[in-house]
Amino acid sequence: MAAVYPLYSHYQLTAPQRLFAEAVELENLRQITAAEEKYQQVYQSYPQAPEAAEAILRIGNIWQFELQDMQKALLNYLQLEHDYPRSPLVQSAREEAARIAKYRLRDYPRAIEFYQRLLDFNEGRVDQYYYEIADCYFYLENYSQARIELESLLEKYPQSKFVVDALYRKARILLLEGQTKAAQQQWLHIIDKYPESKYRPQAEFDLAKILEEEGHLQEALQQYQQLRGKLEPALLDEKIKHLEQRIEDKKEAI
Repeated sequence: MAAVYPLYSHYQLTAPQRLFAEAVELENLRQITAAEEKYQQVYQSYPQAPEAAEAILRIGNIWQFELQDMQKALLNYLQLEHDYPRSPLVQSAREEAARIAKYRLRDYPRAIEFYQRLLDFNEGRVDQYYYEIADCYFYLENYSQARIELESLLEKYPQSKFVVDALYRKARILLLEGQTKAAQQQWLHIIDKYPESKYRPQAEFDLAKILEEEGHLQEALQQYQQLRGKLEPALLDEKIKHLEQRIEDKKEAI
């Protein structure tokens, strides 16, 4: 993110440009605290300068990635959005604020708010924002709303790289909602349309589990056996052993 400056003589730079360049140099030299203080000086002394907005963004980055203080990072990102709403850097600040709320603070309601604001501006990785919102609702156990967000993603962005993730997550939600047949249709769709997807083996495993739960033991056993080499051996071996014992017990009971 480092700014690139022409090779002007030091006296040719404006005062905020000089301060900003010094801050960048300190950051590159890993003098993080000194760099943060210099960026603060740019923002506080020259709030109308073009460098001020980037100075706040860099302060946020320092607190987030270097000093690991998520609350201070968040405050700076929100400060950038508040003070410079027309800056092209606001998009990056909003994204980082949303990531902090979701992944570091586990504040899912606030993360939803941040991602929704990103959606409202209809810029950037909109398909990903839908997926992140759905994921937040899932963690909040609001499964119906999570499914709605996934369906919006699938409808509006059918070519998104998140399509298969969304289909698989939707199937799991349908199962949690008691819609077993609908979940099965989603897994079959993944297997048919995305045979090379990382989710195909898991979809086949989930279908086998449904067969087992419905009492179709031989069919379930066959599907588990076909998954050898595709999923974790310990998990499959345990499943197969357990199912073989169930089948044997059923035979003896007849």
